[in-house]
Formats: sequence, structure tokens, C-alpha cells
Amino acid sequence: MHFMRQTDSLSFVSQYFNNGFHFFDPQLFNLKNIDGRAACEFPILYYITSLLYLILGKKLFLLKFIHLLISFTGLFYVYRLSYLILKDHLYAILITLFLCTSTVFNFYAFNYLPDAPALGFIFIAWFYAFQFSQNGEKTALVKTFVFFTLGSLIKVTYLINPIAFIAYFIYLQIFQKQAVGALRYNASIYKWGAINLLLVLSWNAYMLYYNQQYDSHSFNTTALPIWELNNHNIALTWDYMMNFWYSSYFAHSSFHFLLILFIFQIIYIKKSNYNLSLLTGFMFIGTLSFGLLFYAQFKDHDYYFLTFMPLIILLLISGINTFKNVSSDINLHRLVKAILFLIIVAGINYSRNKLDDRYHLGINTYSQTGLLIDEYRESFEQLDIPKNAKIILAPEPSQNGGLFYLNRMGWTISSIEDVTKKKLVELKQKGANYLILISSDNKAFLNAKTEGKVILRNKDLSVIQFQ
Repeated sequence: MHFMRQTDSLSFVSQYFNNGFHFFDPQLFNLKNIDGRAACEFPILYYITSLLYLILGKKLFLLKFIHLLISFTGLFYVYRLSYLILKDHLYAILITLFLCTSTVFNFYAFNYLPDAPALGFIFIAWFYAFQFSQNGEKTALVKTFVFFTLGSLIKVTYLINPIAFIAYFIYLQIFQKQAVGALRYNASIYKWGAINLLLVLSWNAYMLYYNQQYDSHSFNTTALPIWELNNHNIALTWDYMMNFWYSSYFAHSSFHFLLILFIFQIIYIKKSNYNLSLLTGFMFIGTLSFGLLFYAQFKDHDYYFLTFMPLIILLLISGINTFKNVSSDINLHRLVKAILFLIIVAGINYSRNKLDDRYHLGINTYSQTGLLIDEYRESFEQLDIPKNAKIILAPEPSQNGGLFYLNRMGWTISSIEDVTKKKLVELKQKGANYLILISSDNKAFLNAKTEGKVILRNKDLSVIQFQ
């Protein structure tokens, strides 16, 4: 699933490894951009992975392992955050395991996309944010913004978290003017908050400048707000969210528990922890703003839901904290824990089945060319195509998938109908040396054959070397 975006991430890693580890010059394989250059998220994890290639060899699992390590470290800090507030180990464990009833979280925690590790950094940041709020420890404040910055650099949408945290303290300063707890460190909060915003905005400004310089349009770098969509597309996106992606966001029973907890929290709002509820409220505003600003993306990108996870964790902690304030009956809490435990067990099992479906998806349009090239790896190695050769792949709708498996730069032609003499001559003039035709279409083959010599042909593909 999302083969194209996964191979985009791996392409960044490979190109750092191939071309000299120039951190501020991220590069892909597709030459539709000048020199294949393109920028998106802050590439720190891609860069670290490329350095590991030097030591361990080009092992694709390394990026997934780094993402898994950060994601699960984030889970550990969800446990620490839950215990910090609730002072109950079992509730803290259950809240942490609740995330594992989400197929989206489970799938992307061990994946090449950067969203889950960014979320892991945000979870770590929230623990230190609450630690600072309770004891005003300056070290905790610094760690808060270090991890907020890392998460927001990797995925700018997570910037809603430090903004909500800063807004919370601004609100307290205005409406609770007396110095309460961590409020006496207002200057430090604003200083580190400003550094956080400056770093994130600086990278994004550089990213936009870099893409403009190299005429790069590989990634969406703007908001796609709901108010720019017509009624049909709004309804279509909502239908995808509710009827296609919904069951991957969380297991149904998990959603039911969240709904009950939310209603309970509203009913007993006076019993809630004021500061915790206030901060959850700011996160709700931030998350709602994110949802409206990037609404169009939810149609085809299930991983955008991960941005809601910090709010969900805060809601769980706040709701259970309110329940503890309403009742101290030990037996009642045992019952709630038992119910939550059953919901989690059922949800994890449900997610396991959904994950199994994802990992056994058939080859689709986007992955077909790349996986076929990987299958014929030995045949391509025997052709001894130079490392600096420029390749045309057709048909190939994935911008980097097939080129990534070839480990060569080049161009892609998305449909077989576009494999015309005019197109091939145009790309030859740009420097193309070879055409790999992933089709038995005779017309396309004859068009290509007139431009060079056939050096490989079988039932699945043809390779033509241009003259």
C-alpha cells in the first residue's frame, strides 16, 4: 500500500548514499525535476539511514527499523505520560496499548513513510511538556521543544502540537495572571517556542525555495482546504473516510469507547482536571484546523489520521482522569479496566487481520513495474548498464518505484499510449540512453526499436539501447 510514496522515501536514502551525502541537496531518481532534485520533509532520518548503508550495506529494512524504534519509543513515553498524570500503572499500560488497536498506527510504525516516527517524537515531547507543567523543570522544557521540533520538522502538520502548548500558556498568562507553577518560566517558554517555530519555518522556506530552483513538483507542499472543494468532492472524501478508511483508523469497539469517554467527559466536565482539559481543548482546535486545511488529502492518504493520535491520547488520559475524580470505588475501576482490556484485545486482533490483508495485497498499477524489475534483477545486471546511464521506463505511473529498483536516474512514461517516436526522441535529446518497456504492446515496441537496438526481450519486458 502506498508503494509510490514508500519508494520516494527510499529514493532519498539511496541518492544520499549514491551521490556523496550532501544533506541539503536531497535527490530522487526521476529526472522530471532538474537533476532529480526535490525536497519534502526534513531528511534527517533518511540521511542517518544512508550513513548506516556505509557500515551495514544497502539494507532496505534499516529505514523501517529506525522508524519502528522511534515509534515504539514514543509508545513508551505515552505510558510514562499516562502514569505521570493518572498515577496508575494498569491504566497507563492500557492507554498505551489502545494505540495498537489502530491498523494505521501498526502499519506505519514499521514502514518507510516518515509520519509514524514524527508522531513518536511528538509523544516524547508531550511527556516532557507535562513534566515541565507539573514541576517547572527547565531541562524538561528544553527536551519538550527539542522533540516538538524534530516531529514538526519531519512532518510540518505536527506543528499544531507545540502551537497548542504555547497557546495554552498564553491563555493561562492572560486569564490567570498570577504565577502558577511553570508560569514563572514564561520567558523560557516563549524563547524555546520561538526557536521551534523558527527552525520549522526555516526548513519549510528552504524546501519551497529548493523545489522552485529545481522546478520540482514531486510532492504536495501546500494546504488543500475543504473550502476549495466543491460539494461533490467534499462528500466523496467523507465517504472514503467513513466507508473505506474508517475501519483502519481504529477498531470499531475502540471508536465506541472513545465516544463514550468523550460524552462522559462533557457530562462531568466540572470534575475534570482544568489544565488538562484546557490543553486538550487547544489540541482539539489545532487538530480540527489541520483536518479542515488538509481535508482533500484524507481521500487517498490514510496516514494523515496519525496527526489525530496526540489528541486521542490526551482525550483518553483526560477522560480516565475525570472518571477517577468522579469515583474512587476500586471495584468500579477494576470493571472499567477489564472492559478496556477486552476492547484492546479485540481491537488488536481486528487490526492483526486488517494488517494481514494489507501485506497480502496484489500487485497494483503503481507497484507492477518496480516489482517486475526487482524480479529480473539478475538479467539487468548481466546487461551491464552503466551506473550513470539515463533510463526511460514505460509504462510506469510511479515516479520513483521502478527507477529505485534499477538504481538509475531517468524518466517515466505513465501509459503505453504515450510511448511515441516524438516522446522518445524528446527524451533522447535530454540524455536518455536506454528504454525499458514493461509491455508486450507491439506498436510501442516498434516505435522504440526504430530509435535503437534491442538488447533484451522476453514475455514481460524489452530493453532498447539508444543509438
